[in-house]
Amino acid sequence: MACCVHHVEIGVKNGLCALKKLTNSFPFKVIATRQAEEFRQWVVRTGSAMFLLTEPLESRVSSESDVSWDRCLRNHEYISNWSENINQSTRSISKKKAVDSVFNIALEVKEVERMVERVARFGGKVVRPPRQVENEHGTVTYATVKSVVGNINHTLINSSEYSGVFLPGFKSESENVSVDMQSNHMLSHFDHVTYACPMGVSNQVLKWYEDCFGMERFLINSDEDRSEGFLVEGNDVGMRLMAMEYWKCAETGVSYPCAKVNSLKIVVAEPLPGQGPNQVETFLEQHDGPGVQHIGLHTGDIISSSQLLRDRGVVFLKPPPAYYSKLGKLAEIEKLGMDAKRLQECGVLVDDEADAGQHVENCNRMGVRNHSTLWSYWVWCRQHTSSLAICSSFLR
Repeated sequence: MACCVHHVEIGVKNGLCALKKLTNSFPFKVIATRQAEEFRQWVVRTGSAMFLLTEPLESRVSSESDVSWDRCLRNHEYISNWSENINQSTRSISKKKAVDSVFNIALEVKEVERMVERVARFGGKVVRPPRQVENEHGTVTYATVKSVVGNINHTLINSSEYSGVFLPGFKSESENVSVDMQSNHMLSHFDHVTYACPMGVSNQVLKWYEDCFGMERFLINSDEDRSEGFLVEGNDVGMRLMAMEYWKCAETGVSYPCAKVNSLKIVVAEPLPGQGPNQVETFLEQHDGPGVQHIGLHTGDIISSSQLLRDRGVVFLKPPPAYYSKLGKLAEIEKLGMDAKRLQECGVLVDDEADAGQHVENCNRMGVRNHSTLWSYWVWCRQHTSSLAICSSFLR
């Protein structure tokens, strides 16, 4: 079964610009690179969270050309076309305009072949069948399947027999890259992935991931209705949220180190009718269809992390001051052992939530405005730890 996130791939038109933003504004370090005639790639990492930036070289490959992408698929490992979009109603494949976006959530799995067979059995598209790649650091087995969501692919990877920095074919850019998954980094690992989807498709997405990856639904909010999801209502913000997670790693014998931190959690967001345009609809329009709206990154101290990011030039949204003086809010903040004044200074929202004590215990919300897509996102926390998010549009 799918267990944890190996890396997240972002398709970009200007790789150096995106790389600069990630390494200057956020604490990511370049750990590996790869260059070919058709593309160039950079792998950046903080803690156990790894982003792969892929830039096609326009003189060699066009996002509109099936022939050039097919050539890339034949000649190079791990490459897939991020301009392929799947229609969630008909399951047909069409072309979308190629905008900078996350298009591949690569997953570490125990049995690649078994996962591919399961996806195919439930009608999923197999982009690349299972194959092995090796170098002096060992062997990696991988395959790629198409998600039911927009242009999203999932590269399924078993790297249990590999000791290299990233994957075979990539050149290490540091001799001292730590592979300690428990390192105390400001941003330590991936917390969750949020999909922006059209109205009325959330249950279809949940069903696909349940069938193909064995994921299970969990409640975001203690007041959430299981059939309706968590509703966020109001002008310009109306949306429906539903969440799922693959968390029973021990029951399937999965024992990878990343299982404890990069466990796969997905939130599906769709707009509500009659509440005006909102960030989900804006994303769908700019992205030319559904896809990854943001990636949540975990931090052990959201106050310190947000301040450090501000010092690096990241601009966060300021919540309305009235939030911190709402009836019962001060008591809620004190219950969590937090300082309301400090939270307000850092623009951090805190909500005390629970789901049978298993998943979400409280929720910190932070917003970053960049491009016309608004980063107003829900970021989940466990046991008073915290997380924040980076959005696709940040890299444009």
